[in-house]
Amino acid sequence: MTTLDADVVVVGAGPVGMATALGLAHHGVASVLVERRPEPTPESKAFGVWGRTLEALDAWGLAEGLVAAGDPRDTIAPVAVETGRPIFAVDLGSLAAASAMPGFLVLPQSATEAVLREAVEASPLVRMVRGEVTGVRQDDAAVAVAVASLDGDWTTLRAAYAVGADGARSVVRESQGVGTRGRSLAVGLLVCDVEVDGDDALPPVVLAGERPGLLAGLRFGRRRWRVLASLEGRGPVTGDVRDELVRALFGDRAVRITWQSETTPYQHRVPSFRLGRRIVLAGDSAHLVSPAGGQGMNQGIQDAESLAWSLAAALRADAAGDRAGADAMLDGYARERERIADVVARRARVNSALEFRTPPWLRPPAFLAMRVATRAPWFTRMLARRLSMRDLANRSRDSARLAGGQRSGPVGRRVPDVTLPDGRRLSGALAGRASLVAVGCEPPAAPPGLTVVRVEALPLGARLYRGDVAVVRPDRVVGAVLRRPSAEDLSAAVARALGRE
Repeated sequence: MTTLDADVVVVGAGPVGMATALGLAHHGVASVLVERRPEPTPESKAFGVWGRTLEALDAWGLAEGLVAAGDPRDTIAPVAVETGRPIFAVDLGSLAAASAMPGFLVLPQSATEAVLREAVEASPLVRMVRGEVTGVRQDDAAVAVAVASLDGDWTTLRAAYAVGADGARSVVRESQGVGTRGRSLAVGLLVCDVEVDGDDALPPVVLAGERPGLLAGLRFGRRRWRVLASLEGRGPVTGDVRDELVRALFGDRAVRITWQSETTPYQHRVPSFRLGRRIVLAGDSAHLVSPAGGQGMNQGIQDAESLAWSLAAALRADAAGDRAGADAMLDGYARERERIADVVARRARVNSALEFRTPPWLRPPAFLAMRVATRAPWFTRMLARRLSMRDLANRSRDSARLAGGQRSGPVGRRVPDVTLPDGRRLSGALAGRASLVAVGCEPPAAPPGLTVVRVEALPLGARLYRGDVAVVRPDRVVGAVLRRPSAEDLSAAVARALGRE
């Protein structure tokens, strides 16, 4: 038996686990990444990356590779197969002034994982261990993860913290006797990938507008399509039923099924993303949301963004003997991401009800209302922000690390990615680091290690005005706002928001 020591053990080398390890490396923290699969999965699974997730990965230098591998989309315009006309159109490009990233990147999860895996293999701060986790134990001082390797050897990984990113059947979570809670709809959901011959003339998104429930197809490569279909009741889908659904979208074109999954729309999560003192969860091990909205993997990678800097701050606090500070960072992560998981789940329930329960007779007026509404710029921007997940704010009232200062309005919101006078975006200047942003004023003397950026003005929606000094976290979330702060006030705000003494 071998014993290895590490700062953090991350269990699960899917997109969430790899993103967590890469985020830790960005903040200078070494980790061991444990994966039970001998080879990467070839299945497409999640079919794209939303703009908010791309912004998180861009801070770590990973978005360029993803965009190069995928198909950026700045418009979502489903076309009715019955009429050949767009049902409505959402202009994701309406947010271009606030973000350099596309609103949506069509890219199968297998390709997303390939880009992340390449970065993991190139990182000197990430060590990969192949094997099955057989047990996780924690005490006040450390966490021990038992791993049985593929060749039968046993290894115990001892670390300050462990991250469960090992999916819906998380061994890490179950080792602590914790399950998920939630609800499921009494309908079936068929998710499959198909190859379609002669699809050049088809629009990127097709929708059966006159059929009850959801039946849609999304192109994610040449001749490659993702099909989503809701079904009354649950149970296995016969080949005849599946083929009939596919023909309803693609007509008489030759079609080959390459992957299929049957599930039910659901929204589940654990009571707390933090289990005891030294175990935290991210991704599907913490929350599950119906695949119909395409936000599950994205939500998990956004968990990883928040968790990586939180763990780095907790490790610094531990090294300084500040146990309360370490707990504040990880409790803050848990409370904030739990709230966002609840928001995503609530939206999924509403969307599922609209997609699966709207009767056919009500669809034409509903589609007409959407066409009219999406002609209004304000409505299009609002819808684009929601679809791309850019409107999710960390405004948890019981987060220990959101300090209001003199004004709490902007706290928990992300700083807009404005263009600076030198042509850079603000996100590029912040580079995924803890920062101070001074709005139209001279920045105060900053504590060591903080990036300092001055901007002349920010959009009204940011609620940051001339004279404000914002403490900005590595995830571009405002942790505190002060005006003409004293050194003591600034130090206190930074310590609370960022875990720094």
